[in-house]
Amino acid sequence: MENSLLDLILFSEKRKNVLLLLLEGSKDIETIKKALNASATSVQPQVKKLKEQHLIVQEKNLYKLSEIGKIVADKMKPLVDTLFVLEENADYWANRDMSGIPPFLLRRINELGHCITIEPQIDHMFEMIPEYVKNVEKAKKLEITLPYFHPLFPSFFLGIAGKGVPISLILPESVLKRWVEDYREQTEKFIKMENAKLFVCADCEKIPAIVAADNFMAMALFPKNTVFDRKYVLSFEPSALAWGKELYDYYERLSKQVHNIDNYTSEPYTSEPYTSEPTE
Repeated sequence: MENSLLDLILFSEKRKNVLLLLLEGSKDIETIKKALNASATSVQPQVKKLKEQHLIVQEKNLYKLSEIGKIVADKMKPLVDTLFVLEENADYWANRDMSGIPPFLLRRINELGHCITIEPQIDHMFEMIPEYVKNVEKAKKLEITLPYFHPLFPSFFLGIAGKGVPISLILPESVLKRWVEDYREQTEKFIKMENAKLFVCADCEKIPAIVAADNFMAMALFPKNTVFDRKYVLSFEPSALAWGKELYDYYERLSKQVHNIDNYTSEPYTSEPYTSEPTE
């Protein structure tokens, strides 16, 4: 081939978009024009180049991917989707410690799709984030990791469990000890509920904060150079929900279920749990 396929695809947004569009199936030129919001005079030369390089073929008035084109487009889509995820919230990803995401999921971060970021407002820094609360309260099933302490969490999640929602929580050992010492009654009630499970992860001090629910996925990573700030990325896409579930399951396999909180009251501990409370 006279021109590099890499140059052919990467040097034209329209050619790249035509290939991705045809992954969905055969299209006529009018459909391609509408999907790309472009004129025939701007689309047809790009289609012609893709045909010349055997990436697409024409059957009557329909264009479709060739066998080569399918291979190229299949490989290209995850890269394009990954770039979209990272570029959409570039500052967030650039400043976060991503080591808490296992490699097999980090390679598939494109599955998060469209994300928004949520964080406490400066004048409500020590309250729960309204968007977090709203979506958690709508969930019909919840699996959550909580790597930091918040004084409202024990009663909040006890209230969710009291509504009959199946809920599982994973806490680092230091956070669990804080719950048991300061909120013993709520913690005891929680673990006695049939629909509630509490897990402890001994080596999980800086795991991501994860919400894997049936209606949304949220994740907060620790910043690289500053204190934990409770800034979450949140997605409602089905692929993100499945990705978040896999991330939660990964940490549940590293944890053990808590049946007796007395095991977490008598032993002294030296590490302080991460907390959203102000320090003096």
